[in-house]
Amino acid sequence: MRTKIKKFFSQFKTKLVSLFRKPIYSNKVFCIGYYKTGTTSCGKAFEILGYRNCSFDKKIWRVDYKSGNFSKILKHAAKFDSFDDTPWLKEDIIPLLDKTFPNSKFVYTEREEQSWVKSYNNWTFRQTGKYPDLEKGLSDFKKHKIFVMDYFKNRPNDFLVINVAEKEAFSKLAMFLGKQTTHTSFPHENKTI
Repeated sequence: MRTKIKKFFSQFKTKLVSLFRKPIYSNKVFCIGYYKTGTTSCGKAFEILGYRNCSFDKKIWRVDYKSGNFSKILKHAAKFDSFDDTPWLKEDIIPLLDKTFPNSKFVYTEREEQSWVKSYNNWTFRQTGKYPDLEKGLSDFKKHKIFVMDYFKNRPNDFLVINVAEKEAFSKLAMFLGKQTTHTSFPHENKTI
């Protein structure tokens, strides 16, 4: 019940920001790690560091992204400072975000493969009541990493790779974003395991 209330207020806050905030077309921060690699925790970290974060939004994902209405997604993104989860991590939208929002930063959250498989398997079962095709899931996980690493090669000033489970990850993120903080570790959101 508590999680549903938190989710409701988070979505309500997102709607208010998208209605009333002036659009800005530069200097965003995007968490583009694959599902179940700590993307929600990264989004929470962005909030701790002072960003107005936009996480998963059903309407954006199910209506705008699935119908290919990328201009509407980009217009929505202009109202926020940081982003995590879907659709922001998708390979077809990352280049658009990079072009539309110059001087933005991109954070790739990584996770050890076997740990990822276990989390993905449990999360999918909780969401759907069915176990996923782990071979396909792992293949997609690897393809996403290859795409991101290739796209951002030779861009150390605007691309960071972190593992949110590592002790120094939060400090690395804060330093990369030029933020001062007293926090020392990542929040652990959307736990599966």
